[in-house]
Amino acid sequence: MSAGLLFGSLVGTIIVSISGTMAASVAFLIARYFARERILKLVEGNKKFLAIDKAIGENGFRVVTLLRLSPLLPFSLGNYLYGLTSVKFVPYVFASWLGMLPGSWAYVSAGAFGRAIIQEESNVGLPGGNGQLLTLGLGLLVTALAATYVTRLAKDAIKDIDDE
Repeated sequence: MSAGLLFGSLVGTIIVSISGTMAASVAFLIARYFARERILKLVEGNKKFLAIDKAIGENGFRVVTLLRLSPLLPFSLGNYLYGLTSVKFVPYVFASWLGMLPGSWAYVSAGAFGRAIIQEESNVGLPGGNGQLLTLGLGLLVTALAATYVTRLAKDAIKDIDDE
């Protein structure tokens, strides 16, 4: 919101998008190179973790994008958790950027709206209640779809491991 207040919608969204993606990437790399081996040793015999890791590794771009679109997994925690999985770095970065973009735009736009009010710009229209309800509804729908999809992937991966 601060970026929207300071820089406006377009420039603020670009700044937040780049900085958020960079922060997510750094956290991912920290987890990947400083903790993944230790975690794998701890969960060596855990079939459920291995199944989830396999599912995320094989469908990393889709899983990360969907989870970034929803508030199902907290942003900071997710960055580290993805680093512990077998998802590849480049798909993770692009999926994070794409999945975070709508939320970044929404928050930055709210800040830009505040800027417009402060500056008393008459050419900025009020977003209205219906738009906010639609955004909330879409967010809840995406969250439900992401949770269902990830659950299905994990169940399928567990079934595959049990069949082996």
